[in-house]
Amino acid sequence: MRFSNLFSEVRVGSLTLKNRIIFPPISTNLASIKGEVTPEFVYHYARRAKGGAAIVTLENMCIQYPDARHGATQPRIDSDQFIPGLSRVAYEIHKYNSLAFMELTHPGLFSELEHSEGKIPVAPSDVDLRKDHLHPHVLTEDEINEIVEIFAQSALRAKKALFDGVEIEAAHALLVDQFLSPITNKRTDKFGGSLENRVRFARMIIERIKELCGQNFTVTARLGVIDFVDGGIDIAEGAKIAKAFEEIGYAAVHADVGFGNKEYRLEPMQYKEAWRTNFAEELKKQGVSIPVVAVGMIRSPEVAESIIANRKADLVALGRTLIADPDWPLKAELGKEKEIKKCIGCSECIKARHDEGTAIRCGVNPSVGKLDWSEFLPQAAAKKKVLVVGSGPAGLEAATTLKMRGHEVEVWEKSDRIGGALALAAVPPGKDKLRWLLDYYEYLLKKLDIKLVTNKEADAEEISAFNPDAVILAHGSKCLVPPIKGIDGGNVVTFRKVLRGDVKIEGKKVVVGGGGLVGCETALYLAERGNEVTILEMLPEIARDMETNSKSYLMRELKEKNVQYFTNTPVKEIKKGVVIAGSREFPVDYFVVAFGGISDHSLYDSIRGKYESYIVGDAVKTRKIIDAVREGFEVAKLI
Repeated sequence: MRFSNLFSEVRVGSLTLKNRIIFPPISTNLASIKGEVTPEFVYHYARRAKGGAAIVTLENMCIQYPDARHGATQPRIDSDQFIPGLSRVAYEIHKYNSLAFMELTHPGLFSELEHSEGKIPVAPSDVDLRKDHLHPHVLTEDEINEIVEIFAQSALRAKKALFDGVEIEAAHALLVDQFLSPITNKRTDKFGGSLENRVRFARMIIERIKELCGQNFTVTARLGVIDFVDGGIDIAEGAKIAKAFEEIGYAAVHADVGFGNKEYRLEPMQYKEAWRTNFAEELKKQGVSIPVVAVGMIRSPEVAESIIANRKADLVALGRTLIADPDWPLKAELGKEKEIKKCIGCSECIKARHDEGTAIRCGVNPSVGKLDWSEFLPQAAAKKKVLVVGSGPAGLEAATTLKMRGHEVEVWEKSDRIGGALALAAVPPGKDKLRWLLDYYEYLLKKLDIKLVTNKEADAEEISAFNPDAVILAHGSKCLVPPIKGIDGGNVVTFRKVLRGDVKIEGKKVVVGGGGLVGCETALYLAERGNEVTILEMLPEIARDMETNSKSYLMRELKEKNVQYFTNTPVKEIKKGVVIAGSREFPVDYFVVAFGGISDHSLYDSIRGKYESYIVGDAVKTRKIIDAVREGFEVAKLI
């Protein structure tokens, strides 16, 4: 077996895991508004078990309602009334020979008033760290004992619901972490000061859980071993805390982040794969002997295998990785790693849960958050000859899905390579993970023996000659070129020509017209090549509608690369050597048109009625990868 270390057994507490893969807790907003499980919630976790994860961990369980509520539809474990529903989840996980865990969470200082019915947050000490500057109630010793009991009773309910263990959330700046970190723990009693005192709360929690659930009940921790804030825990102290957790009975620790920008645990695409693994490796070097879990952006079986083989960690947590492809473990074990649809870091899941408070979704997996019927691909009742025009993500998703259902499929691509807008999007700095999705489709085209014709422009006459039963138009959008005076000048190029490499611009003054995502990323691409770049945007904000962490990263990159941007500055005229925008003039050698795309329905209008015809992706309207993949998938199920 190629990944023999990854698929070897390992002991965690009283449990034997069939492999080294954990599906960690990731908030989904799939529970009901009252915190009960829903069919979508049950299926979501069962599906990750079916795909082969050794442990499947339920998200962010609310242990004290509403005081410790943390999210719009957080699942609850604060009352026995939730045991029956949760037992359904455990049953479904066990059906696939996986172990069922749940994460027990208390937000402490960072409880959300809109969800906690206005209850004042609690914390170890009076610190001003909330965005609203609300000061917390400082926990008394009696109140600490009460919360310890709440954790323990929740663990007992988990056991009654047939869960194999619980994970204590002791990272991400939540309550247990708030006791561990000097940033929030300023106490002078037995819960503050020394490391032993700061660990006392976590000790009391596990001791009480063992009293109620038995010594063999397995308890692990998601542990903040480093703070990215001055005065917090460094990795050396994090290793000492991990050792302390081992001594007091925790069966394993996830080497995770404590305090700091959310970006460090909800990483944008640009972060290096598996960058957090060095935290786990440091714990191992410092002598932590219980299993240590590496977390964060582990996407490839080769990387996961290397982590285990080189003893950087004992297990790997694959969160967004298994959201994108729940069958990742099975495919890797069977030597089908090229069929894995890797997480590309598009942050749609993060935007849904953390920015919008909506149900989880995925840019590459259109079935996330839905039931089993969404994934089901019935064989076609009648085999049809289907033409797919365009090989961007919408067309490729449609083509591969159609072929899997038994249709005869041919793909026409007007350029010399697949990818469409996605191929261009992978060019700017830090966007290379988008190539993973194209690599996946490219492999499937060959495996499924789908005919791909490149350098083939589609028109009504060509389509008629092909004589298909059905046509899916996924030919993307055209570059939007607004009626600006001088936009047809010799110093004007489109962003597509720049990113394709048709035009080489180096050491020049460049103005990018349009401050959407494509304009900003083209600006970064140009800045890397020694150009002096300015973005002009007519709206009040650049990079609108981006996920918060990804936008923060982008804005920092623009600043570091000295890219200037001006909002509320519509371009009025482009001349040789100068661009007039708003009330200003900007010196320029090249003007780059990056105002986005515009769809063209003329081909669709010319063939509809003659064939079973569909139009998907940017050909409908310029949007995002998630829209293209979803539409390609859903349309392919209709034919």
